[in-house]
Amino acid sequence: MRFISLSAICVLLLAACAGAPTMNPLPADRGHDVSVALTGGVSELQIDTGSFDISSEAKADLLGAFHAEMTKIGIPVTASGVPVALHVSEFKTRSVAARILLGALAGSDHIKGTVTVAGTDFEVADTGVTVVSGLGVVARNVGMQTADGIGHLAGVAVK
Repeated sequence: MRFISLSAICVLLLAACAGAPTMNPLPADRGHDVSVALTGGVSELQIDTGSFDISSEAKADLLGAFHAEMTKIGIPVTASGVPVALHVSEFKTRSVAARILLGALAGSDHIKGTVTVAGTDFEVADTGVTVVSGLGVVARNVGMQTADGIGHLAGVAVK
Protein backbone atom coordinates (compact mmCIF):
# COMPACT_ATOMS: atom_id res chain seq x y z
CA MET A 1 0.00 0.00 0.00
CA ARG A 2 2.82 2.37 0.88
CA PHE A 3 4.50 1.68 -2.47
CA ILE A 4 1.33 2.55 -4.37
CA SER A 5 0.96 5.84 -2.50
CA LEU A 6 4.59 6.75 -3.11
CA SER A 7 4.26 5.86 -6.80
CA ALA A 8 1.15 8.02 -7.16
CA ILE A 9 2.90 10.99 -5.56
CA CYS A 10 5.91 10.58 -7.87
CA VAL A 11 3.68 10.48 -10.96
CA LEU A 12 1.83 13.63 -9.86
CA LEU A 13 5.09 15.47 -9.23
CA LEU A 14 6.44 14.48 -12.64
CA ALA A 15 3.25 15.62 -14.34
CA ALA A 16 3.31 18.98 -12.54
CA CYS A 17 6.84 19.75 -13.72
CA ALA A 18 6.06 19.38 -17.39
CA GLY A 19 3.46 22.07 -17.92
CA ALA A 20 5.14 25.32 -18.90
CA PRO A 21 7.96 26.52 -21.11
CA THR A 22 11.20 27.54 -19.42
CA MET A 23 11.66 31.21 -20.18
CA ASN A 24 14.85 33.20 -19.74
CA PRO A 25 14.10 36.86 -18.97
CA LEU A 26 15.05 39.28 -21.72
CA PRO A 27 16.68 42.64 -21.09
CA ALA A 28 14.08 45.44 -21.05
CA ASP A 29 15.24 47.00 -24.34
CA ARG A 30 15.32 43.61 -26.09
CA GLY A 31 11.91 42.55 -24.73
CA HIS A 32 10.18 45.47 -26.44
CA ASP A 33 11.85 44.69 -29.79
CA VAL A 34 10.77 41.04 -29.58
CA SER A 35 7.16 41.84 -28.69
CA VAL A 36 6.91 44.38 -31.55
CA ALA A 37 8.36 41.84 -34.01
CA LEU A 38 5.83 39.21 -32.95
CA THR A 39 2.73 41.43 -33.30
CA GLY A 40 2.69 40.72 -37.05
CA GLY A 41 2.61 37.00 -36.39
CA VAL A 42 4.95 34.07 -36.83
CA SER A 43 5.64 31.76 -39.73
CA GLU A 44 4.81 28.06 -39.78
CA LEU A 45 6.63 26.19 -37.00
CA GLN A 46 9.65 24.35 -38.40
CA ILE A 47 10.52 21.17 -36.48
CA ASP A 48 14.19 20.19 -36.54
CA THR A 49 14.21 16.59 -35.28
CA GLY A 50 17.97 16.22 -35.57
CA SER A 51 18.82 12.52 -35.55
CA PHE A 52 15.52 11.51 -33.92
CA ASP A 53 12.88 9.60 -35.88
CA ILE A 54 9.65 11.32 -34.87
CA SER A 55 6.50 9.96 -36.51
CA SER A 56 4.46 12.11 -38.86
CA GLU A 57 1.46 11.63 -36.52
CA ALA A 58 3.38 13.12 -33.58
CA LYS A 59 4.50 16.06 -35.73
CA ALA A 60 0.92 16.61 -36.89
CA ASP A 61 -0.32 16.54 -33.27
CA LEU A 62 2.36 19.06 -32.26
CA LEU A 63 1.59 21.40 -35.16
CA GLY A 64 -2.17 21.11 -34.65
CA ALA A 65 -1.86 22.07 -30.98
CA PHE A 66 0.53 24.90 -31.90
CA HIS A 67 -1.96 26.35 -34.42
CA ALA A 68 -4.92 25.97 -32.06
CA GLU A 69 -3.11 27.71 -29.20
CA MET A 70 -1.79 30.51 -31.46
CA THR A 71 -5.35 31.13 -32.65
CA LYS A 72 -6.58 31.11 -29.06
CA ILE A 73 -4.03 33.71 -27.93
CA GLY A 74 -4.53 35.84 -31.05
CA ILE A 75 -1.15 35.67 -32.77
CA PRO A 76 -1.49 34.89 -36.48
CA VAL A 77 0.54 32.20 -38.24
CA THR A 78 1.38 33.59 -41.69
CA ALA A 79 3.93 32.94 -44.41
CA SER A 80 5.40 36.43 -43.85
CA GLY A 81 5.62 36.08 -40.07
CA VAL A 82 8.72 35.88 -37.89
CA PRO A 83 10.49 32.53 -38.41
CA VAL A 84 10.02 30.06 -35.55
CA ALA A 85 11.78 26.72 -35.12
CA LEU A 86 11.72 23.89 -32.60
CA HIS A 87 15.06 22.08 -32.29
CA VAL A 88 14.43 18.70 -30.62
CA SER A 89 17.23 17.80 -28.20
CA GLU A 90 15.66 14.80 -26.44
CA PHE A 91 13.12 12.29 -27.71
CA LYS A 92 11.88 8.98 -26.38
CA THR A 93 8.83 6.91 -27.20
CA ARG A 94 7.38 3.59 -26.11
CA SER A 95 5.22 1.23 -28.10
CA VAL A 96 1.46 1.47 -27.70
CA ALA A 97 1.30 -2.17 -26.55
CA ALA A 98 3.92 -1.59 -23.85
CA ARG A 99 2.18 1.61 -22.72
CA ILE A 100 -1.19 -0.12 -22.39
CA LEU A 101 0.07 -3.37 -20.86
CA LEU A 102 2.74 -1.99 -18.54
CA GLY A 103 1.82 1.68 -18.06
CA ALA A 104 4.51 3.61 -16.17
CA LEU A 105 6.65 0.46 -15.95
CA ALA A 106 7.13 0.65 -19.74
CA GLY A 107 9.07 3.89 -19.39
CA SER A 108 7.92 7.20 -20.79
CA ASP A 109 7.23 9.22 -23.89
CA HIS A 110 9.30 12.40 -23.88
CA ILE A 111 10.03 15.41 -26.08
CA LYS A 112 12.36 18.26 -25.12
CA GLY A 113 13.63 21.04 -27.31
CA THR A 114 14.58 24.65 -27.76
CA VAL A 115 12.29 27.09 -29.58
CA THR A 116 14.02 29.88 -31.50
CA VAL A 117 11.98 32.93 -32.48
CA ALA A 118 12.76 36.64 -33.03
CA GLY A 119 16.40 36.22 -32.04
CA THR A 120 15.64 34.62 -28.68
CA ASP A 121 15.02 31.10 -27.46
CA PHE A 122 13.28 29.15 -24.72
CA GLU A 123 12.93 25.50 -23.74
CA VAL A 124 9.84 23.31 -23.94
CA ALA A 125 9.44 19.76 -22.67
CA ASP A 126 6.83 17.21 -21.71
CA THR A 127 6.90 13.62 -20.49
CA GLY A 128 4.08 11.10 -20.43
CA VAL A 129 4.37 8.15 -18.05
CA THR A 130 0.78 6.96 -17.68
CA VAL A 131 -1.29 4.55 -19.76
CA VAL A 132 -3.36 7.48 -21.06
CA SER A 133 -0.50 9.86 -21.90
CA GLY A 134 1.10 8.57 -25.07
CA LEU A 135 3.33 10.35 -27.55
CA GLY A 136 0.36 12.21 -29.07
CA VAL A 137 -0.48 13.85 -25.74
CA VAL A 138 3.18 14.74 -25.17
CA ALA A 139 3.46 16.24 -28.68
CA ARG A 140 0.28 18.30 -28.18
CA ASN A 141 1.59 19.62 -24.85
CA VAL A 142 4.89 20.65 -26.47
CA GLY A 143 2.97 22.39 -29.27
CA MET A 144 0.89 24.31 -26.72
CA GLN A 145 3.99 25.23 -24.70
CA THR A 146 5.65 26.53 -27.87
CA ALA A 147 2.69 28.79 -28.63
CA ASP A 148 2.38 29.92 -25.00
CA GLY A 149 6.09 30.80 -24.92
CA ILE A 150 5.68 32.91 -28.06
CA GLY A 151 2.62 34.55 -26.49
CA HIS A 152 4.65 35.34 -23.39
CA LEU A 153 7.39 36.95 -25.50
CA ALA A 154 4.75 38.94 -27.40
CA GLY A 155 3.25 40.20 -24.16
CA VAL A 156 -0.06 38.40 -24.73
CA ALA A 157 -1.92 36.93 -21.77
CA VAL A 158 -1.84 33.13 -21.92
CA LYS A 159 -3.77 30.64 -19.78
